[in-house]
Order: sequence, then structure tokens, then C-alpha cells
Amino acid sequence: MEKGEERPGQGETEVPAQSEAELPAQGEAELPPQGEAEAPTQGEALSARGPGVSRHLVTAAIAAGVLLFALAFFMAGFGARTLLDEDGGSDSSGGGSDEAIAEGIAKDDPAWGPEDATVVVQEFADFQCPYCGKFALQTYPQIKEAYGDKIRFVFRDFPLSSIHSSAQKAAEAGQCAQDQGLFWEFHDLLFENQSAISESDLRGYAQEVGADVNKFNDCLDSGRNAREVLADMQDGAKAGVTGTPAFLINDLLLSGAQPFAQFQQAIDQALAAAEQ
Repeated sequence: MEKGEERPGQGETEVPAQSEAELPAQGEAELPPQGEAEAPTQGEALSARGPGVSRHLVTAAIAAGVLLFALAFFMAGFGARTLLDEDGGSDSSGGGSDEAIAEGIAKDDPAWGPEDATVVVQEFADFQCPYCGKFALQTYPQIKEAYGDKIRFVFRDFPLSSIHSSAQKAAEAGQCAQDQGLFWEFHDLLFENQSAISESDLRGYAQEVGADVNKFNDCLDSGRNAREVLADMQDGAKAGVTGTPAFLINDLLLSGAQPFAQFQQAIDQALAAAEQ
């Protein structure tokens, strides 16, 4: 998840466009891809055989194509679930419980603020999303200054690879920086340089923030953080996240690069509720 000024309360929702451009009127929640299978091509292939093909054969072929598509979709979902379960990143019950999400962020995700804070703000973001960059450079510093000792702020990955080709590897690189305690420095550099986040750029930024470059490169090359990124995306989907940036303020979902006043209102309300 750029046209004119933001509308508080509506957010900015990027739709996974047919091209790389964000659709301004939709705001900013980019929808994650739902799979790449193209069932309609089955019919197109049949029509190319001409009018001599019998109606029964056409019907049978289309039915077989639909069945294969459904099977492929099921197996893709099963594979993702298995990957997460093996890594311990998913809730084995299949439910979207707050406890499961809280457990995930405690184990794996970059955060600042008191560990026992009564208000937890989770950001689901994509390093290549321009509105995430807008939030990171404009609104995020205001939140940290105003609430740094009152809330727990957690960064979660939600790369939308269908429209942002570098987002997945950038998310993995962020976790590699996190492994060396340098996530927030790396985070700032990526959002300041969104037009240059190729793999070679990521390695250069790691050196710039003072990371052990050999360890960072080994981490990035291995792809070992892909599971952690996938776990973040699944947690976001369970919580109702459909695009970037999106925020969970305790159990309240706030979507889009909202102005600081929107966050201030939501955080203040959450703090007041926690004191009751």
C-alpha cells in the first residue's frame, strides 16, 4: 500500500497494478499476489484447434484444466503452510490468534520501546513501497519522538513482490542486518534510497552501516531469512493486512501512510484504554 493530498481515515491503498505505477486514486494498500496460474489459457488453446473439435472433448478438456488449476493452487498453499510449520513461524491451529502474532514478534522482529509496554504498534511494510518510504521519513520519526518510552514499536515485513521486484530480497537483507543488531540503521538507508535497492546496493548499505560484510553476504546469499519474511506476511494476513503500509495498534488496524495526527489519536486512545 498518489494523487493529491492524503485523506485521513481512508489511508492510501496501492492495488497490485497491471504496471509498476501505483494507482493514485486507490491510495496505498498493495494487494499481495494470489498466485500466477492462468486458467483461461486452457480455453484459448482449445479454440485454436478449430471448429472440428467435438463439444464433448472441449468440455472434458476445460474440466481437466480447472481440476489441475485447483490442485496446483491447493498444493501451493500446502507447501507454504509446511514451510512455515517446519520453521515454527506459524500458528499450528490455523487460527489468527493475537497470542500467535505476539509470539512471532517477540522472537524475530526488530523493535524498540519497553518490552512490557501496554501498547504495541506493528508496522507491516515493503522497502520498495513509496508510501512506506513516506511514512518512514516523515511520520515515523514523530511517533518515535512522542512515544518512544510509552509504546513498543515492531517492524514486520510485507513485501509485495508482484509489483516490487526488489522487495523480497530487501526484506531478507533487513533481517540479515537485524542479525548483527543493525536493523534500524539499515532500515533508514533503504528508505532514503528506494530507487537503488538491488542486491549489490544492499551489500553496499550493509558495509555503510558497519556490518560484517562477509557474514551479511553469506546470510543474504543463503536465503535463510525467507521463512521469517513469509511468517511476517502470514501474520499480517491473519490480522487483516492487505497492503502496505499497514499498522496494528494493539488490535486496531490502521491502513495507509496516514498523517501523524491519525496515529496520535489511535495511540492515545489505546494508552487510555490500557490504563482503565
